[in-house]
Amino acid sequence: MTSLTDINPIDIITRIGDFNRTQAAGLNCLIFLSVRERTTIAYQHKECCFGDIPIDIVAMCDQLDDDALLDLAGRITLALIMEKTAAALEEENAQHVAVQAIDHQN
Repeated sequence: MTSLTDINPIDIITRIGDFNRTQAAGLNCLIFLSVRERTTIAYQHKECCFGDIPIDIVAMCDQLDDDALLDLAGRITLALIMEKTAAALEEENAQHVAVQAIDHQN
């Protein structure tokens, strides 16, 4: 188990791997609000009532400095973008295959 003083963004990314899109976006909101308002993630978690974000993740985030928090937010954002891009490519490929199946001249 990682001690709180040894936490880095990768530890948190590993722990939130099963977050859905809403939870990932919510954690990002909490991060950005805490940096902007110069508060803790725990404070923003309570203020915003984001009960779907586990408190242990909140506690881990609160151990990071602003630069590490912004690094974490960037990584979460990149993961969300990659997920969206992968879904769009899947849809595009599925449509292309469907068109080929319908158009027997190809």
